[in-house]
Order: sequence, then C-alpha cells, then structure tokens
Amino acid sequence: MRSALLRGRTVAVAVPALALLAAAVAPPALAADAPAGSAYGASASVSLLPGVLGDKGITVDTGKIAPSSTEGPESAQVVNVPLKGLVTAKVISSSAKQDGSNGPVDAKASIVDAALPVLAPLAGSTPKARVISSECKSTPDGITASSELAGLDLGKIGKLPVSTKPNQKLGIDGVLQVIVNEQIKHSDGSLTVNALHVKLLGGAATGALGKGDIVLASATCAKVAGNPTTPPTTPPTTQPSKPGTPPAEGPGQVTVVPVGAPETGDGTLAAVTAR
Repeated sequence: MRSALLRGRTVAVAVPALALLAAAVAPPALAADAPAGSAYGASASVSLLPGVLGDKGITVDTGKIAPSSTEGPESAQVVNVPLKGLVTAKVISSSAKQDGSNGPVDAKASIVDAALPVLAPLAGSTPKARVISSECKSTPDGITASSELAGLDLGKIGKLPVSTKPNQKLGIDGVLQVIVNEQIKHSDGSLTVNALHVKLLGGAATGALGKGDIVLASATCAKVAGNPTTPPTTPPTTQPSKPGTPPAEGPGQVTVVPVGAPETGDGTLAAVTAR
C-alpha cells in the first residue's frame, strides 16, 4: 500500500513538473507573430540628472511615437510633438506596407523640423534638423536600408560622418554616444534601421546628462518568402567616371545634407539603397 501511495505521489508531482518543462522548452511564438514590417517616428526612455531640464532629476519613458505596422495601422502621424522636453518636432510620421500577404515590404519613418534641447548643454546650443528619416525595403532578394539626415548640427558634440557605412559613431566618452544610420540585424533575419540613436551614458563624468536612449526615425523589415528575382549577370565593365559624377552608393548608405545646404525635398529619402 505504501509503495502504491508513493507511486501515486510521484505521478502527481511529475505531471506538473513535465508541464513546466514543456513550457520552458517550447519554442517562442513571438517570431511568428512579428509583423513583416513596422516603423515609428521616435521614442525615449531616459533618466536625467538634476539641472538638465529642470532643477530636479526626471525619468521619461515616451513609448513609441507614431507607430505603424503591416498588420495595421499602416501609417501614423503626430504634429507639434514635444517629447517631454527631450525632443520637439513639427511632424513625426511613419508607414509600413506589404504588397500582398507575402510580397515586398516597405517601412519608413521621418521627423520634420526636429530639435533636441536635451543635448543643448553639451552642444553649446540646441541641435536642430530639417529632416531625420529612415527606410527599409524587403524582397526575396534581401533587405536593404538607408537613412537621411538633413541640416542636423550637433555643435560641439561633433560633425556627422559623411559615409556609406552603417553604425557611424560620435560623442563624448562616458557622457554621450550618437549612432548615425544604426542598423541592427536580428537573429530571425529581420533588420532594423535607426536614423539617429542617442545614448546617454550616465556615470560620474563631468557634464553627464543622465542615462538612457533616444531613438529617432526607426524602421524594421523582416525577410519575405519567394525566389530571388534578380537574374545572375556578368560583372559590368568599369567605366571611368565623368567629372563631377558622384560614386555609386552602396548598401546601407546614409545621406547627410550639411547645415546651410539647399533643401533636398519634402522629407522623403533622397536616394534608395542600391541592391
């Protein structure tokens, strides 16, 4: 009888344990539920030290401003946005669309007439920009991404790098890091491009503002199914460039328009990444 009771108790304990083990090893469903494309205009999650935007230290978490998704809503827009005093903008918008259920994906985000008063103590004046935008496109041939920064002046923080490479960085050691055209490849094959990622590094360094992240113009595209549409070709013969002809733009380029340059458009990307 004692043996039978012990066996019964063992089974009773083993069943919940197996259920917990199955739940622990079961593959997550998040990847399958992720949209093919998504975007948002801005987000901020920071803790500021006293004296940065007021006499007292404050914590700000805005969530995603003007979010969109291929699963809906496909577009979003907010006007005259003050992100808790960290960033101001005339218009923040985004869109994410897919052609059919398995077709190409296009996601983009933009900020028009932006200012970053939170960086004024380091920059010497309030950094401003006419346009900050990003875009990603996904087809069976792969995912491409690009960013545009028009008229952004970071003052004493440093000059924006004019480069085709993603993830260009500048800033102040221990205080601030600014990542331009940040591109993040995820384990599921999707790609996120952030036109501008501001990292407050905190610490005890002189001039520290606080700790946290501000992301401006973010777009994410997932891989799409299907066969590549680009046929194999033989390498083209290199032709000498004509005087004044800019070089071809490579994958992941960032278009930087200096302060004081003529307007380049209405905020849409000036160039699409070459495939």
